[in-house]
Amino acid sequence: MKNSLLISILLLTYFSTNAQTIKITVTEAQVFARFGTHTNEEVLKAPDEDRGLKHIDCDYTFDLQEKTSTFFSRSLGGEGNTLPIHNVIKNGNLYILEIADHGRHDASSSYPVKIYVDIENETMLYTWYDPYLERSFVSACWKLKMTLEGMQ
Repeated sequence: MKNSLLISILLLTYFSTNAQTIKITVTEAQVFARFGTHTNEEVLKAPDEDRGLKHIDCDYTFDLQEKTSTFFSRSLGGEGNTLPIHNVIKNGNLYILEIADHGRHDASSSYPVKIYVDIENETMLYTWYDPYLERSFVSACWKLKMTLEGMQ
């Protein structure tokens, strides 16, 4: 009985101290859009719309162990949400997080989202496709601060 209790405590300690979390605070971002389904590179190279550089103040917390994405924006008056991460693809230092987001004005709308986080170069692209407008969007996060917890 003591052995199983000790093993349970050790496992709980291991998993609670080895959480894999990426925390990002973004202070400058720029949204680009292009009609149709396009790659990030195509949207950035030849956008139909460039919304200009915006000074923002928002946090993203990606918990890779719990598979959650939490967003909080001080620049939008304290707006935020937590969504499940459906898939995590790791390619070297690049993490691609797949999420299904919903509309801010109509929660019944659904948008496929991919977030590209490069932990070595400390970059992030937040991308989504709007099937209702048939447009591809890329939010390039130009200024950010990234902290990692439990990442190898």
